[in-house]
Amino acid sequence: MIALLDKAPLGVAVRISRIDWGAMSQDEGRRLREFGLMEGCEITPRHRGSIFSRDPLALTVGRMQVIIRAKQAAAIEIEPIAA
Repeated sequence: MIALLDKAPLGVAVRISRIDWGAMSQDEGRRLREFGLMEGCEITPRHRGSIFSRDPLALTVGRMQVIIRAKQAAAIEIEPIAA
């Protein structure tokens, strides 16, 4: 079963297994790569925009806090990190 970042539980660290770069513009893809969002990267979803919206999504990437759109998060496949 494929798990997508836009549906990931908050506060639980996950690993990026695949990114559908074709689902976003070149500028969006470049921005995500500049933030360090790449296959194999460990991230932690922190919080979502509001009660009524899942947009945007705040992530911890290393020591950085990054904000991405739900549409971008839906293009990122994740897997649990083995304990």
